[in-house]
Amino acid sequence: MRVGFIGECMAELKKVNGVLEEGFAGDTFNSAVYLKRTFPQLDSYFVSAVGSDALSKEMLDFAQSESINTRFLFTHPDKHIGLYKIYTDAEGERSFTYWRNDSAAKCLMSQLTDDDKASMTALDLVLFSGISLAILNTEDLPKFWRLLAKLKESGTKIVFDMNHRPALWKGRDDATALYEKAFEIADVALPGLEDFNFLYGFETVEEIINFLAPFSFKQLVIKNGASAVTLVDEKGEVSEVGLTPVTNVVDTTSAGDAFNGVFLGAYLTGESPEACVNKAAKCAGFVIQHPGAIVDKKAYADLVASIA
Repeated sequence: MRVGFIGECMAELKKVNGVLEEGFAGDTFNSAVYLKRTFPQLDSYFVSAVGSDALSKEMLDFAQSESINTRFLFTHPDKHIGLYKIYTDAEGERSFTYWRNDSAAKCLMSQLTDDDKASMTALDLVLFSGISLAILNTEDLPKFWRLLAKLKESGTKIVFDMNHRPALWKGRDDATALYEKAFEIADVALPGLEDFNFLYGFETVEEIINFLAPFSFKQLVIKNGASAVTLVDEKGEVSEVGLTPVTNVVDTTSAGDAFNGVFLGAYLTGESPEACVNKAAKCAGFVIQHPGAIVDKKAYADLVASIA
């Protein structure tokens, strides 16, 4: 099966044992990597644009080293990839400084030809996020919605994760208008209580369920940090999956991304929603015990072997 991840991958700077290290990461890209590492039988495609500079080439090489299919990773002749630096506090909570205003990924839609869009209809599932929406050039958003509609009509399942980053938006209304449009087209939604609290003031999962009731999802997965994950199926039946909190939190970067990638991989391979959550939560819990968005491949391989 073929899984597409639409978004942006940037160069990542992080301190490890006092030494500044370079890597590459971005929310949907991280999900693409963790899906492929955990379910190597699935084809993981990253849909984005990079520049023609040396750093972009390094990012492309990294994607290929992770067995990510780059068929839909385009090269812009005049742009470059973005850059960000991770800061973590004593509890492992992260904050970021970004340099991405002129990144190639913002121009993704102008790089897609009609043949590319037709080829994308072969994807079985596509994930995009609130960050995917925020970084696109505003004039390209109508093209993006038309692309998603075309994919959905062809049978591709559409998945949306809000993953709200306030700094990327002019205001809350700009974000919520696009998020609600995304909920309209999504078959699977992966929202978090924290984002709904910030945008709508919701305090409970029940408020999210009520708010999203008018939308038609095949599966709704509501994340709430270390608390239980709430599942709502297409019939509206609600269930909870408890989580075991991690005590040794080093860096929460990419926790949700790892969860999304592994959940979707398990979902596509036919596991029950509860089993999908359990496997995804174990992988996310492992990731936050390591610095940076994408953990060492060998260490992660040992985890995958233990939960296979």
